[in-house]
Amino acid sequence: TDVCESADWYNSKFIVSMAANMNMTRTPDVHFISEARTEGTKFVVLSPDFSQIAKYCDEWIPIQAGQDTALWMAGNHVILKEYYIDRQVPYFIDYVKRYT
Repeated sequence: TDVCESADWYNSKFIVSMAANMNMTRTPDVHFISEARTEGTKFVVLSPDFSQIAKYCDEWIPIQAGQDTALWMAGNHVILKEYYIDRQVPYFIDYVKRYT
């Protein structure tokens, strides 16, 4: 939630909030989350505590402090394995050969 324009949340279909309590830190922008959810966006919060933003989410994943990196590494592993190793895509193979 720290790098994109908040209005883009409205165009999203899946939003993950991690280490951010947008009700407190992005008060003018948090309405985009509720508007996106009205349009069907799924909203997931990764947080050790049931924060103010967690009460609005579709799913709260109560990770323990320090587990967030392992969770994202596991997610990246699944994405890379299922979409780029098990299913070979010529564009991705060419990209890897050129830039890595």
